Amino acid sequence: MKKLSIFIVSALVTLSAVSSVYAIAGVGFHWGFDYSLSSENAAENVKVPGLPTDVLNLLGDKSLIKISRTDWKASPINFGGKAYIDMIPFIEGIEVSCNFGVWQYAGSLEYATFNQSGLDYKPVDLTVNSAGLDYVGLEGTPYAKLQLDATVRKTIVDFWLIQLSGGAGFSSHFSTPLLSAELVESVIGSKLSDPLNTDLAKLLGPGGAVSKEIVQKIINDAMGKPVYGVHILLGLKAKLPVIPVGIYVDGKYMIPFDSNFGETSGKGIDGFGLLVNAGISLSI
Repeated sequence: MKKLSIFIVSALVTLSAVSSVYAIAGVGFHWGFDYSLSSENAAENVKVPGLPTDVLNLLGDKSLIKISRTDWKASPINFGGKAYIDMIPFIEGIEVSCNFGVWQYAGSLEYATFNQSGLDYKPVDLTVNSAGLDYVGLEGTPYAKLQLDATVRKTIVDFWLIQLSGGAGFSSHFSTPLLSAELVESVIGSKLSDPLNTDLAKLLGPGGAVSKEIVQKIINDAMGKPVYGVHILLGLKAKLPVIPVGIYVDGKYMIPFDSNFGETSGKGIDGFGLLVNAGISLSI
């Protein structure tokens, strides 16, 4: 009986050693906490062609139409996944991952009205709420980003059931546009071919078709030319032997090559910062 017990214990120890705690390959599904994007409050003048000289003199350094962005913040929406292969000769492990995240801010438009006291501006919110659109977790003006990463990683410390690793890799970011003067100009287009005879209140006012069209364009515009960059990774994962399910936390510091985060992403965004993913892995 004693020999049988010794055999069983030896077999379990051997099985634990042979059945690697960290399998050869796997996939993961995670929730993200992205602190890499920030944007300062900003205002821009919308170019309106065809204004006569006396109107331009009255406006001075102001504009007939202007937009503003304030109160940038992350929304609760950020999720993604990854696929990885471990035990690669020399480099140990490689993985590809993705994150889809949404931010929001207070986007608004102002148009000028002329009265006896001079020039006055009427504000119009350009948010999902003001446009009558229903998106769970969103109420402001949305900004969405899809991030794709390719990472090489290597174990730093192995505690058997818990493993700390480090790595680095390349990133590409695809995003929807920010509210900008150029975006508003593209929507208004020929609607302002005769600006003095255009009813701006009817064209741009709250709940108007054009205001909703501007918000809809921000949401629907295809994610344009990617912004490339690199990232540095520090990861922690835990998994019991044999059982194919584990948990992981990956922290990445994002370093985009374009400090303004790309022309198509919208001027005014800084993409340097930390992304933390926490998830569950399935391995073979």
